[in-house]
Amino acid sequence: MVHIAGKHALLKMFEAEGVKYMFGNPGTSEAPMMAVMNQYPSIEYVLVLQEGVAVGLAEGYARSTGKVPLVSLHIDNGMSNGLSLMIDQLYGGTPMVMTAGNKDIRKIAPGRSDLADMARPYAKWSTEITHAEQVPSVIRRAFQEARTAPTGPTFVAMSANAFDDTADVDLIPSSETAISPSADPKLIEDICRLISGAQRPILIVGDRVLDTNGTSSAVAVAEAGGMRAYGHGSTGVNFPANHPLWQGNLNMRTVEAVSAVRSADVVVAVGCPVFEDFFYQPGQFIGAKSKLVHIDINADAIGKSEPTDIGIVASPGKALAQLAEALTLELNGSDIEAVRGRSKEAAAESKAYSEAFRKLASVSTKGRPMSPAMMVDHLAKALPDNSAVFNDSVSTGGLLFDALSPSKNGTYYGCRGQAIGWGMGAVMGVKLGSPSQPAIGVIGDGSAIMTIQALWTAVNSDIPAIFVICNNASYRVLKVNANHYHRLNGFDQPDSYFAMDFPNPLDFAAQAQAYDMQGSRVEDPADIDSVINSAIDSGKPAVIDMIIDGSL
Repeated sequence: MVHIAGKHALLKMFEAEGVKYMFGNPGTSEAPMMAVMNQYPSIEYVLVLQEGVAVGLAEGYARSTGKVPLVSLHIDNGMSNGLSLMIDQLYGGTPMVMTAGNKDIRKIAPGRSDLADMARPYAKWSTEITHAEQVPSVIRRAFQEARTAPTGPTFVAMSANAFDDTADVDLIPSSETAISPSADPKLIEDICRLISGAQRPILIVGDRVLDTNGTSSAVAVAEAGGMRAYGHGSTGVNFPANHPLWQGNLNMRTVEAVSAVRSADVVVAVGCPVFEDFFYQPGQFIGAKSKLVHIDINADAIGKSEPTDIGIVASPGKALAQLAEALTLELNGSDIEAVRGRSKEAAAESKAYSEAFRKLASVSTKGRPMSPAMMVDHLAKALPDNSAVFNDSVSTGGLLFDALSPSKNGTYYGCRGQAIGWGMGAVMGVKLGSPSQPAIGVIGDGSAIMTIQALWTAVNSDIPAIFVICNNASYRVLKVNANHYHRLNGFDQPDSYFAMDFPNPLDFAAQAQAYDMQGSRVEDPADIDSVINSAIDSGKPAVIDMIIDGSL
């Protein structure tokens, strides 16, 4: 036990938790901590000019390292700017600890914000330190909660008096907690019987498959059961996209996705929401005579939206391994023959899907900017094999995924949730977490402008991330969603879109140059290879302003 001030206890606990980077934007409420930061050189303070950049950095760092990142913001104004992205981390299960200083606890009469209450809807756990004695236990629990399944962000406020008050404390960090239960063997047998008797079973995977090391087991299940494989809420390589059973990611507001689910007689959904979408649609996505199996470590997710026939709270990775083994042992000769037939059909559909993308990417848009498909196709071919891509390209995101066809963990990351503004910070976080890989963020122009201050941080902290900005001079995704809204409600399709275009052009190359970094404007797809590789070879941060067609 040592007798120290709360600010030193806080920073020593961060050291004990293995914090390497503090992503932050300081305010007066953090002044006591900032005054002694130089005494803790093992923690590198990465300064941002906008709070969403700090949360994006944490997202990318967490995803590329598996570690719990730390974000330090300031009082109510600053932390509020970070909450819009924090809610997506809660939805997607990204672990993070966010802290913010607060006024002295004795300033009740003049008024002080309840920061813990403000953050509570966005956090897995939220609290405030009001006395120096509380520092070790609260920080320990914050990191423990963040990394324990179901993972997610936590929030800790610290009152001004707690920074400078002294106390006797034990500086003991959190420990790893293994929560990876297996599934009930009888329920696994029940699922095997459903699959063996099905004509069109499908497997749907989400991010908690990858988080529990279940990707190879997901492949084994799909192969053993002859199951078409889809992603939903899938922002990593939960199933290799170059596999012949892979059919793409499901967007449940599209006719194609709804049809794919409703045509299945058995749906096995693992580590994903069932089903998540912004728009209300009446009825159920699962067919009336179909069976839904839902496996997740997050008990709250099961039965949340669709009626579930078999719900299992278990580690997705372990349950998939059990199911793969059971299918291999229990399917008989006729079952295996049916599996071969389904697999052959699925492979043909997967090939046709890939060929359709290649055809789309080859279509030239004469007299107009290059098409999004052509741009991402050239980009994917230009990138080095070991690249790490963060996909925040919004309306171009599906095409980018198809072009990359990511099949190896650590090469592809996508945004979790509905907010925009992720990619600028996240690609830098990926680079910090995996410095040997080229890190490329492919970012929509509407998203990029939300957190464009990230360019300053890239230069200031010398983070050699590459920002590829898809510049279609519009909020194109809003137009796409407006079309979905009109179709789902039986309205005529709109012939114009209000406040969704940028008539005053966004010149991202010029903005990069204003921050004293390399900025290039690309209009011809033939230039993409040389510009991308020049940027990577420079070893410096760079912006590539891709001018693409924004029409629907």
